[in-house]
Amino acid sequence: MVESSEALTLRTYDFGEANKIVVLLTKSAGLLRGVAYGAKKSRSRFGASLEQLTRVRVTFKRKEHEDLVVLQSCEIIRPSPAYRLGFEENLYCSYFAELVVEFVREQVESEKLFRLTNAVLEAIGTASIELLARYFEFWVLRLEGVLPALDTLLPEELASKTIRMLKLSPSELGKVALTDREIAR
Repeated sequence: MVESSEALTLRTYDFGEANKIVVLLTKSAGLLRGVAYGAKKSRSRFGASLEQLTRVRVTFKRKEHEDLVVLQSCEIIRPSPAYRLGFEENLYCSYFAELVVEFVREQVESEKLFRLTNAVLEAIGTASIELLARYFEFWVLRLEGVLPALDTLLPEELASKTIRMLKLSPSELGKVALTDREIAR
């Protein structure tokens, strides 16, 4: 069965002489692992679409009883942020991709996490990258159902600021005044 979805490329691995295993966060199918045949060849049809955190429209074929899908095409919607960001921001972007890979269940719809990840990537530069990272961490934990009640874990003032922060969109985070010490916690 052939399917199509928007996706973010999270990670790739070499697979044989000319192929790659690709880990994607899709809008409709959650975390997906697939084979991109011929992706390592110089004239690959995949090109830069397999760069980390590139937003793509992916078409893939699912076979019954197979863990890996077969990627047929990847059309770039938004290029990887790596080329426009500095070293520190790129490290955080890699960290965001790793968080998604570790916390998201495979092949379980995760549109909210897909939207969150895109919003955080688009907000880089509007707030400190450390604050965006804390925001992303809290929301990943919340969306995956493992975030405990903040008011029982954090001092009252910090819990209040954090709860206020989580009500904002990532692009509005510059409005939250947290100290560097509070962000690092």
